[in-house]
Amino acid sequence: MKPLNVLLIHRDSDNYRKLTGWWSYPVPEFAWTTLKVQPNGFVAHPNIQDVDLIVLDDWVWGKVFKGGRPLAYVTVDSARSDEQLSRNLQQARQADLVLVDSDMLNKFRANGQPVRRFAYAVNENLYHPHHKNYDVAFLCWPTPERRAVRDRVEDICNRRGWSFLGATYQNPLAYADALGLARVVVHKSHVEQARSWRVFDVMATNSCLLTNPIPLIDGDGIRPNEHYAEYYDAGDLEYKLECLLTNDTWKQMAETGYQHVLAHHTWKTRAQELRQMLSEELGL
Repeated sequence: MKPLNVLLIHRDSDNYRKLTGWWSYPVPEFAWTTLKVQPNGFVAHPNIQDVDLIVLDDWVWGKVFKGGRPLAYVTVDSARSDEQLSRNLQQARQADLVLVDSDMLNKFRANGQPVRRFAYAVNENLYHPHHKNYDVAFLCWPTPERRAVRDRVEDICNRRGWSFLGATYQNPLAYADALGLARVVVHKSHVEQARSWRVFDVMATNSCLLTNPIPLIDGDGIRPNEHYAEYYDAGDLEYKLECLLTNDTWKQMAETGYQHVLAHHTWKTRAQELRQMLSEELGL
């Protein structure tokens, strides 16, 4: 297979790029170079010699002079708010194909371009099984709502004699290493209407995910009580943790999630899907 040559345009700070599986390691379907731009008001005149496709990441707002090349726009954060969706829709107008992570596809169809699901992909070389040194972890970046859940989890662990990891990490690679150290990883969504990247990342480490209810996204194929566990409020946390940690119940759920992510949500799998989509929608 001859790889498509891609120019990936993304935000100048690439900490988030170090954590995502998209474009993270070589695949037969694509070869790529990157162009970093300022988050707001950028104007990009990229060198498009030998470029087959331009891919524009979320979290940047500006103009790309495509020079006749097709452009795919990836949107991740559109479910955050109506204002965020409006900005994503505006940015998507210059695209030839819109790729949506976990929001509803029909939000983007009014622009007139083809819209396809492009779910988050795991870098399984970064997120992989570790020895479990802790019973429970809570590693979400803190917000007031998340702090309340974190404090509740820590209190439960202290009372029940369960070991707890509750740090935050400025270094994204340190965060990735820590994510797989606990038997159960508790998650609290920041954007309730979206499926966080952490969902797949935790599963890739063969840890058991315990999360507040998350939307079921077409194509994800994950189901509560099979691939992950859910809690409904702070009062429910202790009961769910007890169910998972007693008799190592967490192990089967962690293994089910792990096998599903390896089969369906790694970058090598997503690259194959993307190449097929580009053939169908853009003739590439």
